[in-house]
Amino acid sequence: MNRGACHELMSLPDTPSPPRFLLANSERTILIDTEGGLCQLHPQRLNALDPIRFPFPGTITNAVLLNENLLVSTWVEREISLARLAVLDLREPLQDGIDLPVLRMAIEGGEIDRHHVAGAVWSHVLDAEPLALCTFETDLIFCTHHRGVYRVTSTSEEIWRRDPLEWDSLVQLPDGEVLVSLIAKQDTIWAFSLGGGWAELDASDGSVRRHGVLQFKSSVNQVWASESDEWLFGLSHNRMARWNPNDESLLVENVQGPIQDALWDDGNWLITGWREDITWVDPSSDENGLYCTARAEIGHRILDRSEDGLWVVDNRGQWTPFASELD
Repeated sequence: MNRGACHELMSLPDTPSPPRFLLANSERTILIDTEGGLCQLHPQRLNALDPIRFPFPGTITNAVLLNENLLVSTWVEREISLARLAVLDLREPLQDGIDLPVLRMAIEGGEIDRHHVAGAVWSHVLDAEPLALCTFETDLIFCTHHRGVYRVTSTSEEIWRRDPLEWDSLVQLPDGEVLVSLIAKQDTIWAFSLGGGWAELDASDGSVRRHGVLQFKSSVNQVWASESDEWLFGLSHNRMARWNPNDESLLVENVQGPIQDALWDDGNWLITGWREDITWVDPSSDENGLYCTARAEIGHRILDRSEDGLWVVDNRGQWTPFASELD
């Protein structure tokens, strides 16, 4: 595995502001910054195509690309107990929306329903905080705090909803059943909770196929799916884990700090995070173990640029090659 041959021959422009999310598909690359701003980047050159826009005040807590041209995002402003779910058509210019002081006045005046995400195909007020999003085929799967899990079409028509997931052993754990991740895989939706609960849902109706609890002794922060049956978990207390539900294997390792992004590569996990890039080699291989390389800043997102290799954008918005690939 050596995709770094072109690294020294090129450089990439900084993102226009520090990234919170960087979403990419075959057609588009979208920067979502730490202040809730949105910007399209050129999918190859990664330069900004337009100025940063703020369609709605508040932090964007989750975002996914749907059907190539749609951006689905959730906005949360905890100061005024406000949450929004909206879809933007990226074939149209992004727009600036209402400012927070004006929105606060609208809430005080009982006119909150008048103000939605600027330029949205549709925008909904949520009565509970949105926790996670994913896409399945051409639909959106999302969940909200203590309200359940939903599948809706790109035009906001409900296909199914199900009650919140429960695990008996997590009932007494504060927020143990709160979902942190939804991931579509084949014909199922996998749900993971803060306390280590997991459930495999049938995508056709939301019913539970199987479920269980992983004993991490840490909280689950993020989850990544592999192209096989394996999963990677970013955990609290500077830990990470890889798990295969088929053989119930579970490996846990310590790291320097929270991991931020990961890619699966033929049995290995390629990981970036707290000032280090990591290759976690397939446990069944002769090279089994962690191979770590220091980086100057916190790695935020890994982007596979094909013949140009793997690149990492850091918390400042600067790009550097992924630094822990095996030869």
